[in-house]
Amino acid sequence: MAIGLPIIDINFSKLAVTAITRSSQQIAALIIKEATASVQEFTSALALADSIYTDTNVQYIKDVLSGGCSKVIVVAVASSSENVVADAITALGYRKFNWIALAEGTAEEQSDLVTYVKEQEALKKGIWGVVFNVTAPDCQHIVNFTNNNVKYKTGTTATGDKFVTPILGLQAGLPLTQSSTYYVFNELESVIEPANVETAINNGEFVLFNDDEQVRVGRGVNSLTTLSNGVTDDFKKIVIVRTIDLIRADIQATFKNDYVGKYKNSYDNQVLFISAINSYLADLASEGILDRNYNNVCYVDVEAQRAAWVDSGKTEALGWTDVEVRNNTFGSNLYLAGQIKILDAIEDLKFDITMA
Repeated sequence: MAIGLPIIDINFSKLAVTAITRSSQQIAALIIKEATASVQEFTSALALADSIYTDTNVQYIKDVLSGGCSKVIVVAVASSSENVVADAITALGYRKFNWIALAEGTAEEQSDLVTYVKEQEALKKGIWGVVFNVTAPDCQHIVNFTNNNVKYKTGTTATGDKFVTPILGLQAGLPLTQSSTYYVFNELESVIEPANVETAINNGEFVLFNDDEQVRVGRGVNSLTTLSNGVTDDFKKIVIVRTIDLIRADIQATFKNDYVGKYKNSYDNQVLFISAINSYLADLASEGILDRNYNNVCYVDVEAQRAAWVDSGKTEALGWTDVEVRNNTFGSNLYLAGQIKILDAIEDLKFDITMA
């Protein structure tokens, strides 16, 4: 009788093969202002036919849905609210979502949303926010759209804060195999560009620019500007950070659901989990999310485990071989480290031609 793979391995395999689909079917939360507060969920614009919302807000919801996300949670906050973002977060409760934005939010409300997203980032929640023209948010999970005006092909114009919803829809609908760089908004005729598009992008701004007769995204960047040890320019790319979020969430969820409390903390059982993670990383490479030509691997963090023993008073651990450290697991702790190479999208070209 065939025993088959451990359940950890099976669940990781399912997560890997669905990674691209899951990344293109994220859930967006949209905060709007209405006379009456409510929370509703929509998967199709057809459900808006008998809407309780104003025509303007209906269009905002359609803007988000048109990007291809799996669902939009619409949080209508009473127009009289003195703290729109806090009321919206309270109304959302424990609902799951990946992206959040305000339709026509004031400068103060946009800043409040940045604060909320930064709090979630500190908790490693992986929630993204799209805001309009916030001064230096400096956050890996904030997309800061800063074009002041857009002009539609219909001839109408709108201020930039009213174009946040199409940006939200775009980001929530993109798979991890693509970036938003050079994405074309076909509904637009032109935009008011920043004084210097290159400088704006380097300042962590998500900007659109006029390219012949098309309006394109300049670069798919978040608002991160402060780099530190281990936080490089790669972390300015939305597609890179989203991939990190996905891998972290998948590993944490599988560890919590299929491993915690179910196995004794022996090295053999640690290898069971490590092997499952490595299979997952290999599958992500085969899906084109990680670089298949790189050694994407997870392993026991020998030095961290050695340090734990030393800190506990067992100073002889300083002389242990790496094999001895691995076989001497520490309490209930699983110390892991690893290395991966996330594939960026093709965005830049250098092409030198030599004439004969």
